[in-house]
Amino acid sequence: MPRFKGANTADATTKKDLGELTFQDRLAVGLERIKTERGWKNKDLAAKLGVTEGYMSEVARGKRDIKLTMLDKMTRELKVSIYELFEVSEEELQPKTRPVARRSKKKMPERHLSESL
Repeated sequence: MPRFKGANTADATTKKDLGELTFQDRLAVGLERIKTERGWKNKDLAAKLGVTEGYMSEVARGKRDIKLTMLDKMTRELKVSIYELFEVSEEELQPKTRPVARRSKKKMPERHLSESL
């Protein structure tokens, strides 16, 4: 599923132009940055803000509109400026490279030549 509205599904994790981002998208990127810096998960952020984890998940994915009172609460509780919440850099829009998972080969039990006779 594309991370941003109108994003190409083949390249779902990036947006080429910062100008195309909605405020929801910018907030999602800002919250992701703050969570990463502090080592938090949505659950931790939700607890800090006094909201449900489901609500926080929707906000963090850019799927939910929020009220100005919630933005005010975010800036106060997280001790960040409103600018920091909506700030997005080109580097943050680049696709995240994930290490390729490798399956380990199962070791076959060793068979002795005498067993096969």
